[in-house]
This record gives sequence, C-alpha cells and structure tokens, in this order.
Amino acid sequence: MITKDSDFKLSTRCQFPDGNRYIFVLITLFVFLLIIYGNSLHGEWHFDDKLNILQNANVHLKDLSWPDINDTFYFRGRFLRPVSYFSFALNYYFGGLNVFGYHLVNLVIHYISAIFLFLFIYNTLKLPILRDRYGADAYSISLLSTFIWAISPVQVLAVSYIVQRMASMAGMFYIMAMYFYLKGRTSNDLWKGLVFFVLCALSALLSFGCKQNTAMLPVSLFLFDFFLIQGVTGETIKKNMKIAVIPLLILFALGAFYTNILSITAGYNDRPFTLAERLLTEPRVIIFYISLLLYPVHSHFTLLHDIYISRSLFDPWTTLPAILLIALIVGYAIYATRKRPLISFCIIFFFLNHLIEGSIIPLELIYEHRNYIPSMLFFVPVAILILKALDYLSYRKYIQIFLVLGIAFLLYDMGHTVHARNEILKTDLSLWTDNVNKYPDLSRPHNNLGCVYFNKGLRFETFQEFNKATQLNRYMKLGNAAVFHFNFGQFFQTIRRDDLALAQFKKAFSIRPDYAPALFGIAMVELKKGNTEEAYVHTIKALEINPHSARQHRLLSLILLRLGRLEAALKESQETLELNSEDTLPVAVIAEVFRRKGENKKAIHYWKTFLEKSPRSVEAHLALIELYSLTGQDSLLNKTISRLMNLKGNKNIRDFVCESTKDTRLFPYIPNTERVLAIIKDNFADDNY
Repeated sequence: MITKDSDFKLSTRCQFPDGNRYIFVLITLFVFLLIIYGNSLHGEWHFDDKLNILQNANVHLKDLSWPDINDTFYFRGRFLRPVSYFSFALNYYFGGLNVFGYHLVNLVIHYISAIFLFLFIYNTLKLPILRDRYGADAYSISLLSTFIWAISPVQVLAVSYIVQRMASMAGMFYIMAMYFYLKGRTSNDLWKGLVFFVLCALSALLSFGCKQNTAMLPVSLFLFDFFLIQGVTGETIKKNMKIAVIPLLILFALGAFYTNILSITAGYNDRPFTLAERLLTEPRVIIFYISLLLYPVHSHFTLLHDIYISRSLFDPWTTLPAILLIALIVGYAIYATRKRPLISFCIIFFFLNHLIEGSIIPLELIYEHRNYIPSMLFFVPVAILILKALDYLSYRKYIQIFLVLGIAFLLYDMGHTVHARNEILKTDLSLWTDNVNKYPDLSRPHNNLGCVYFNKGLRFETFQEFNKATQLNRYMKLGNAAVFHFNFGQFFQTIRRDDLALAQFKKAFSIRPDYAPALFGIAMVELKKGNTEEAYVHTIKALEINPHSARQHRLLSLILLRLGRLEAALKESQETLELNSEDTLPVAVIAEVFRRKGENKKAIHYWKTFLEKSPRSVEAHLALIELYSLTGQDSLLNKTISRLMNLKGNKNIRDFVCESTKDTRLFPYIPNTERVLAIIKDNFADDNY
C-alpha cells in the first residue's frame, strides 16, 4: 500500500537507487497530466499557430532529405528558433495538419519537463550543502513542488496552445541542461562527468534553438554552482567574481547573435509605451504572475491580458509598491544566500528568468506562457513551507488532516482549472469569446473574434466585432491597427462593397507602409476594377516587402495572366505551389496558360487536377466543357455536363451559369457564357434548360 509511512514507495524490485520512488513519480505524473490535459488533444489551431505552422510552407516537410530539413530551420528567411520549427516539421511529416499529433507531442514535452524537474530538485536537495536541512524530506519536497508546477493552470498556454511548444520545449531542454550539469559537477567518475557535461552543453544549445529567452541558462548554472554547490562564503565570493564574466559574455554573445541592440529602441516606435514605461509596468506584471501562481482562479486566465501602462511611479498607484515589493524580495534573497541558499536561489531563479522578456526588449507586456521556465523552482519554497506546517502540526491530528485535505483540494482545484481552460482552448470561438468577456476594452480580441465569425459566414457578428475593434483603437502594437483595417477590408470584399474595402486597405497602408497585406488588398480591388497595371504595381511592392508570401505570388500569377505574360504567369504559379502545395488556384492558372497557348492536352490535365481539389468549381467545369468540345472528346464532355447539371440542382442552367460566373475577375478562366451554353444545349437534353 502507498502511504506516508511507506514513503510513497511502490512494491517493485529495482536495480538502481531510489528506483521505486522514480517509478511512482513517472506513473502518477503521467496519470495526472493525462487526466487534466486529455481534453486538449483535439483543440483547434489558434492565433500564431496559423502563421507559424499552417501558413509556413517551410515546416510542411514531405521528404527527410537534408535540403528540405534545412529549410525548416528558417521562418520568413530568418534562421529563427530552428529546433522548434523542425519539431513542427516532423509533426507535419508524420501526421500532416492533424492537430492530435501536435497536441500529443506538446503534452509529452510537458511530461518530460516535469520528470527532469523532479530529478533536478531531488538531486539538488541531496547536495552536501543542503543534505542536513532537507535530505530527509528531499523526496517529499521534490514530489510536491513538481506536481504543483506541472498542474498549475499557468502552464496551460505553454502546453495546449500548439505554437507555444517553443516555450515548453525550451523549458524541457533548459531543465535537462541544469540536471546534467548537476550530475556532471557532482560525479566522482571523470568520464561520467564528461558525458554529463556534454549532455548539458547539447541540451543548452537545443534549448536556445527553441527560444531565445533561454539565454539566461549560463547565468542560472553559474548561480546554481555558486549558491548550492560551492556555498556563499568570503572565499567563494572572491573566486566567483573572477569567473562571473564568463556566463555574462555567453549571455551577451547569444543576445548579439539574435538581437541588434539598435533595433531595441526602434521597436518602441510601434508600441503604445516607451522603454521607461515598459520598465515601470513590468514589476506590476511580475506581481500579477505571482498572483496567478499562488491564487490560480479560472477567471484570471486568458490569452491576451489588458494591463494599464505605468506612466510614472504613481500612475497607477500600484507601480511604486510593486517595484518596492520586488526589490524587497530580491534583497532578502541576496541577504539570505548564506543561511538559506536554496530559498535564495529559487527566488533569484524566478526573477532572473523573467529578465529577458520582462525588461528592455519591446515585446508584448504580458503572456502567461512566459512563466514556464521561471516558475520551475517557484513551488520549492511553497512545498517546504507545507511540509514544515505538517510536521509542526504532527501532534494536532485534526488540524493536520484538515491541512492535508486543503492541499488535496488545492491540487484538485488546479487540475479542474486546467481542464476548464482546455475546454475554452478547444475552439477559436470559445477562446476569443472568453477573452472578449474578460477584457472587453482590448481591440485585438474583438478583431480575432470577428475573424472567427467571418470564417463561419456570420456577417452581422463579423461587422460588429471588426467595428468594435476599430472604435476601441486600443492596441499593444500600433501596427495591429493596420491588420484590423485589412480584415475589415476583406469583410467588405465578401459583401461586394469594393469601395469600402479599398478605403480600409488604404487606411491600413497609411498606418503601416511596410504592411504587405494592405498592398495585396489594394491590388485585389484594382484587379477586380479592371486596373490590371495598378494591381501589378501594388503586388510587386508587396512582394518586395514579403517575398515568401504564397498568396502574393498567386495574385501576381493571375495578374500576369491578365496581362498576357503567359510564361511569367506559369513561373509565378509554380513558385506559389512551392511555397504552398495545398493551394489550388495556381493549378487553374497553369491550366489557363496552356489553354491560351493552344496546348489543350496539358490544359485538360491541369483543369482535371484542379477539379479534383475543387469539385464544385463551375468555372472549371465550363473550361473542361469547352476543351472537350474543341478536342472532340464527346464521352468526357457529356460526363462533365452531367456533373454540372447535378451542381445546379433545381435551377435553370442558364441562370445557374450566369449567376456563378458573374464575378470571375479573380479567377483565371473567364468563360464565353453564350458559347459554353450552346455546347451544353447541343449535348444535353434538359427541359429545364
């Protein structure tokens, strides 16, 4: 039986020390995480998932050749977070865009992170400097703190939001590196120690390849060694002062590799806050993070938070108290490094690993997933406090039982909150509805909810949300306003108000002249108006800004077709398919190029290929009807006419064809309606003609 008296051991035979304890952790963590995250495995794609995975052709890996693998390391031409993107590419290779595989990998990553966190804490507590104080309770402290961390609702976005694998996998390799360093540093065997240090270095590189905020790892390792292996004494202070420059140099080197220092100040040009205001606001954000960790109420969690920007030390009034409180906590941690090195290290670890995303870099002010690494040791002091309380109350059984039940309820409540958050993350509609309800004064959630309604064809709701987003005019990035106006423009296009659409696209362009989609939208409207040369100019400008956009290459291929530049149109269509093999319109452009060149056999092949992917395309049916008639393929002609008749339902064929082709300006093939109708009439007897 597993009880406190049995020290939570399983009755199994293991050939390595503490084997039963490790097996218990492996099994119980797996069960707990599966229960509370099981409902996340079929959650939809959200927000940045679409840009980084769905629309990122580089991670659509179809072959394990080196050139294709190498392409996955790049995002929009930049060598950025290659390990994360490669993991997405492997998911795509084995399962396409089925969300289950991506969610499953995210959950496994979180599970492995929790296992290594337990191993790190457990082995840390057995270090000589800590053994006397915590050795007897090492297992209980490690188990409790790891469980609280693993099931904390703060981790939900890092686990259930697919793209934030960048944060969770970075955390996994981060804690692995720390564990391997600990094992290498304390090993009595030279070769074993060397192996652990190699594993530490490899894990560190992989961690940084997932996300840049792990650049703090060298500093964390340095302080870990200083505080908990060497111990803080006058002698070790002098010794470490000499070598402290090494982790700092590594940190600056990693920062210089990814970040241009000059670009940091330039980044604030697109923010509603200055560098000084960000530095004043972030202490309040950190205090809010601490409140989420200690008081994980469901109503406090969401994807996009609305936080008032601190304009001075007294606006809002909570700014100065937040700064003083953090200074007091960090001051205590520094003061207590000799007497309570473990507590000191856990405190400093939390604030240290918030430093990159919570200081001078002009990022968004607040995201819950940023706590994944900083919170790893947050619950160690909490677990120690709980166990001390239980020991103190050991002779007051009823109070002790009440406390144990309270802890059990807390763990249950945290798990329930995780499960509830995953229910909200299941769909885009529930996610953004929740976000709008919690922070109704932010523009971005309204815009994103409007996009959900837009994709569902709910025009009235779409207009309401887009209109609300532009009226509120509250953005954490000023350039987001351009995105919202572009989305509004797309909405007006769908209701055939090209004049209003063009006004929105031009508004977006005026806000951000470097915003390629705005130019793309203008080009679309100009093409529909018949201003093909104008459309060409705007599309070329858009491609100069973003040369890797599949839809911009697709539009250019259509424009070149309209201009009669057939070879150039063919080349652009092929470029589009290389960027996005799932796109169908380039196939239609290729088919039309061959039709215009008189290469009817090739034209038929590509129209048939297009029709397989878009079986309800009236234009494609009409193109094939014309081609089959021209080439005398009567059998195929009749089959194609029959399929078209099935599509029309009870409608008159003339009305159906005229209605379906009244706006073909954005489609490669513009049918000669009367000619095609004559072919249908001559080859198909229909009283409803």
